[in-house]
Amino acid sequence: MVEDKNYELGSRIECDGSLGTLRYVGPVGDTKGEWLGIDWDDPSRGKHNGTYEGVKYFTTWHPTSGSFIRHGKANFGISCPDAIKSRYGLINDDLAGIDRENLTSLQKEINAPFLEMVGFSKVNKKQSKFDQLEIIWLRDQSVSNAGNPGELETLCPRLKELDISRNLTNSWKVISDICIQLRSLTRLNVSENKLPCDIEVEQFRKSFSNVTHLTMARMNYNWADVQRCIAMFPSIRELSISFNIVNTIERPPDCSNIMKLRALTLEGNLIENWNEILKLGSLPCLEYLNVNENRIKVVSFPTDKSMTKTSLFANLRQLHISKNDISEWRSISELDKLLSLQDLKFRDNPILKCGTPETTRQLIIARISKLKFLNGTEVWQDERTGAEYDYLKLFGKQWLDTESIPEKRVEFITEHPQYPSLIKKYGLPDVHVSKLNAGMGSNVISVEFICPDDPNQPQRVRRKLLKDMEVQKVVGIVQRLFKTSGKIPTLSFVQQTLSSNEIKLDKPLQNLSYFSIQDGDQILVRW
Repeated sequence: MVEDKNYELGSRIECDGSLGTLRYVGPVGDTKGEWLGIDWDDPSRGKHNGTYEGVKYFTTWHPTSGSFIRHGKANFGISCPDAIKSRYGLINDDLAGIDRENLTSLQKEINAPFLEMVGFSKVNKKQSKFDQLEIIWLRDQSVSNAGNPGELETLCPRLKELDISRNLTNSWKVISDICIQLRSLTRLNVSENKLPCDIEVEQFRKSFSNVTHLTMARMNYNWADVQRCIAMFPSIRELSISFNIVNTIERPPDCSNIMKLRALTLEGNLIENWNEILKLGSLPCLEYLNVNENRIKVVSFPTDKSMTKTSLFANLRQLHISKNDISEWRSISELDKLLSLQDLKFRDNPILKCGTPETTRQLIIARISKLKFLNGTEVWQDERTGAEYDYLKLFGKQWLDTESIPEKRVEFITEHPQYPSLIKKYGLPDVHVSKLNAGMGSNVISVEFICPDDPNQPQRVRRKLLKDMEVQKVVGIVQRLFKTSGKIPTLSFVQQTLSSNEIKLDKPLQNLSYFSIQDGDQILVRW
């Protein structure tokens, strides 16, 4: 029987840098004195499964995560106020002794970008102004309890952000006892704590009433656990549950706090089927979704035959879907069905191995019409025009080959849903013209050169060119025609019969036929 209050079964302990849970207190075999039976978080720290010399003393989560230690080696932790006083009582620099590189590494590791350490440079070295602190970082500080009633509220009344990750707290009640004293708290990180979810959530709602940003990384939670926890956070807006064990998702009821989310991070979970993600499609406020490093193979949206867009994720602007198992381009085209998608991060998927980074970037841009940022880099209009035009040419022959085969044409459009709209925008690629004019054999086109920005130059100069002439040779012709005194012009062209969009002639070694310039088109000359 446990007599000392410090030895309550289920308590979290630290020993030589390793964390574990107390599962047994008492004698072991013929040895003298009491032992503590510990179920370690790291199985390599243990030796057995709680059985010693054939006797089962306690149960472990892993066959080798159990061992026995003496009382004196176990650290049962300190209160939250004591941890704050210890950490911020003496300030050595503007980061309170925290190394910036370690802080950046931690932010990436637990996906807590809001974690910052600011405002300590003015804190007196002898007596810290705890009541001025708004952001506190207590990661790995052996916090096990909230301290005396009201102590934390008096110590840090202005606290807005608290990181209490990887400590010795063993229940949501302890977290609740801490947070109920922090009336201004809006951001909370409880990652890497062992907090069972078999709780009556209603009793804790008041403690977390103002928290809008919650991070619960590496807590071994499934979706049911997450939903149970979220019920305690009536004001939740941003949620990060990275590196848990979520593999299936239940569609949130309309009354769920999850429906209020603007940002959701599911990075590093075990989701394989995109249909699980679709269960979140009705979240009306969701603008940011991170499903990096899952096991998703295919992206697909259900749409009505009369619609090209999906009503799911109506306000989703940012999607991160890197490090999955996506191996087909059709999944990229499916993302164009999202009404509001503007920012996509798509790295380290198998489909990207089929070409160079430049080529695959172009293909993604061409397939998603409203994309403004790809992998953190802005998509400029010139880049979009080039990507769409190259995409049009790349699949031009396939398009023409399906012209008289309806079922093949439907199949092509299913694979390339953007293609018909690109034809309307730029016209048919050159391969179409070659097919229509087969036998006529003319390689000569007549074009108009125009200098729209230089009133001193002739308004229009018409010349005949060869379709197989390289762009760099056309540049030389322009230099002679307009007497540029050695200046190198930039060229673009406008298709007079198909589209008014300017298309840059920005590949000097390509022939004019590459750009599908036709008889009667205009080449615009600028310096």
